[in-house]
Amino acid sequence: MANDGDPLIELENVSKLFGATQGVTDQLLGREPNPVRAVDDVSLTINQGDIMGIAGESGCGKTTLGKLLVRLHEPTHGTIKFDGKDISDLSNEEESEFRKRVQMIFQDPFESLNPRMTVFQSVMEPLEINDMGDSYRDRRERVEEVLEDVGLAPAEPYLDEFPKELSGGERQRVAIARALIVNPDFVVCDEPVSMLDVSIRAGVLNLMKDLQDKYGLTYLFISHDLSLIGYMCDRTTIMYLGDVVEQGPTTDVVQDPKHPYTKALFDAVPEIDPEAERHRANVTGEVPNPRNPPSGCRFHPRCSTIIPPEDWTGSQEAFRRAFQFKRRVVAGDLDVEEALDDASGEPVDAVLARGLALDLPEEHSLPGEKSGAHSVDPSALNLSGDVERTLRNAAEQLVEGNHGNAKTELDGEFVSICEREHPDIRTAGTRETACHLYGVEDAESVAAPGASD
Repeated sequence: MANDGDPLIELENVSKLFGATQGVTDQLLGREPNPVRAVDDVSLTINQGDIMGIAGESGCGKTTLGKLLVRLHEPTHGTIKFDGKDISDLSNEEESEFRKRVQMIFQDPFESLNPRMTVFQSVMEPLEINDMGDSYRDRRERVEEVLEDVGLAPAEPYLDEFPKELSGGERQRVAIARALIVNPDFVVCDEPVSMLDVSIRAGVLNLMKDLQDKYGLTYLFISHDLSLIGYMCDRTTIMYLGDVVEQGPTTDVVQDPKHPYTKALFDAVPEIDPEAERHRANVTGEVPNPRNPPSGCRFHPRCSTIIPPEDWTGSQEAFRRAFQFKRRVVAGDLDVEEALDDASGEPVDAVLARGLALDLPEEHSLPGEKSGAHSVDPSALNLSGDVERTLRNAAEQLVEGNHGNAKTELDGEFVSICEREHPDIRTAGTRETACHLYGVEDAESVAAPGASD
């Protein structure tokens, strides 16, 4: 159960940028550095005794955030406090104490253990580094005790084994023992069972829960596996492209996600019951480059509920399609030649039909629009006269090869607050979410599905 203890970890506006300094090539070409924004302005609190889950797609910043908390990376901006103390401003004595109280379990037990060291040497090493234990015998007894706590009992036969002589589950238990040997308060677990066979994952996860009670641990549990997050964690934070987009009690996040990205994540989870109705994610496109993240809400280019401007008179779906048409034209991603090659009617109609199409699961497609067909009948959108005229004018310019004129036609059109303004974190029930669907003053006043982002 979630713990109401005092804050143990506090992050305030923490960012981590990679490649933020100007390299030799940048200097020669007179370019400013274009860093990867791995973690961007994250604020987060983890209470003592909690298991906090961090979930999101690959590349969203989960592992970087975990490494910031154990000081394997230093933040570019912001403050990280451990037990009330800024970890970037520690004395030598405080630094030594921090290294004992904070540990990390890595994803790959095949790589995280030194192949030239025995189990005993690997697990005892932190005791030697931190000058813990009065004698060799004390350290050996401590190693045996912890090995048995992690399920390697009796410990004696394992002490002289090398990693290559152990199974994957045994290696990860050794890695867990190495983290616990110094009796830490906080452990970052980075995908700790993702490299293990499915048949042994549950045993390792249940072990970690038991160890939390026995050692009084606080966990940060990083995983892309949402079912695992749901099983292990009291609270969950969802990250997208370096941003925190939603956080709250795990049960509430799973059963009633607020942010459109969180909803899409859970829609993408396979359904075990073959008779159950499958709801596929209503998103389009790929995750953008973290060197050039989108303006405003970073999810808005893929979002199914992007908010139309106040003077929009059509449907939200029509705005979404018009907005995507504009994005493709501005980025030069609309393949006009292929649209014309496939055309059986008027060229402008063909370009418009391709530009308004989205590659979506069938349940989210418009009538007559099939996944991969790259074409949709504009009449299915019920576009207003002014909107269709603007789109047709842009399509006509594309047919004539005037890409610049097409962009001019669309300049200032189809503008959303989701694109224009980065949403601050605001409260939505038991959750905190960064989404313009929820007003800062009245977070429970949510736009109807299909009418907003």
